[in-house]
Amino acid sequence: MTSSLNGTLTLPQVVGQAWEQVQQQVREMLKRSIEGLLQAQRDQQRAERRRCGQKVYRWGYTVRKCWQTLWGQIEQVRVPRLRGQAEIALLERYQRHALDEVLFALTVGGLSQRKVVGWVRRFLGGTLSPAAIGAVLEQAQQQVEQRRSEPIPPRRYRALVVDGIYLRYRRCLGRPARKGVLLVAVGVREGGGFEVLDWRGAAAESTAEYEALLTRLWQRGLEAVELIVSDGAEAIVSAAQTVYPAARHQLCLAHWFRNLEALTPRFPWGQRRKFRREFWWIWEAENEPQARHWARRFCARWRWAAPEMVEKFQAELERVLAFFAFPAPWRHRLRTTNLGEGWFKHLRRYLSRFPGCRDADHSEQVLGCFLLAAEQMHR
Repeated sequence: MTSSLNGTLTLPQVVGQAWEQVQQQVREMLKRSIEGLLQAQRDQQRAERRRCGQKVYRWGYTVRKCWQTLWGQIEQVRVPRLRGQAEIALLERYQRHALDEVLFALTVGGLSQRKVVGWVRRFLGGTLSPAAIGAVLEQAQQQVEQRRSEPIPPRRYRALVVDGIYLRYRRCLGRPARKGVLLVAVGVREGGGFEVLDWRGAAAESTAEYEALLTRLWQRGLEAVELIVSDGAEAIVSAAQTVYPAARHQLCLAHWFRNLEALTPRFPWGQRRKFRREFWWIWEAENEPQARHWARRFCARWRWAAPEMVEKFQAELERVLAFFAFPAPWRHRLRTTNLGEGWFKHLRRYLSRFPGCRDADHSEQVLGCFLLAAEQMHR
């Protein structure tokens, strides 16, 4: 293939130009559809409130300078306003960011490419071919797979937070709904920055599945980490000992606390509050020796009121002290699995828009879509 220097175009150039044209068409259709839907919502709310006896007036427009979507930036979108005794909002904040996944979410949610084309023709007033939709989805999927296979520079991540999120796969003809789990590994950099490195769909949290997830990270270049944080699942511990035998293990303090609290009697509210405060105060220590000292005082104080809890506390204390080896300004990120749990909370909200994942492979695709959309939105 000759280059563009002698008057011809290369195949990547043609594909790039076609991709830009498709993006531009979709952005224009999305903008018209969004503005039309918001105006219809304004008129509906105005009519409903007037039927209830409220005085409501149209109040011009607010221009949103830029909304970031998977198709690029949509600029100068006019959002209509209503005024009663105060301004009436038509668009909640989280909905502004939900617009970046419209066509992509439709296909991942279960619609065929031809049905997506029909949806575009009906609601957006434009036309797209199934081939164009397929090309867009294939390119997005390639971006996700490229992310999951790109090399990891040595010593970039000092720790891994590993956890799983349980899902329910869709029922189909002759097969009831089934449970599944997404295993996710989050890398933590020096300074506390973190990034989702890889994920794996599985039927259950088993040693073999976690070992496959960690092995893939090792093959990409993450040959050593100092710490692995988990909720205490034995499958994670066993897999980590196989792939990263030199790494220390940190038991999530939040999960550990819930297990300990379950062994305490039914304390009155004030005593329960005191128990929780004293437990969490231990982990604000400046170093490990000070934390051990405060832990001994904690056990002495609660030995008679909750002996089973104290026995378990003393037996498992060594499993929760590893995070003290890291710098104080950011080691709080390594004492729990909150990095994963907080991310899972947003993922569950995203998954609630769909009828469910079909199987483990589809759950991996959905998580990749979510991650790609989130990264596009924050660029």
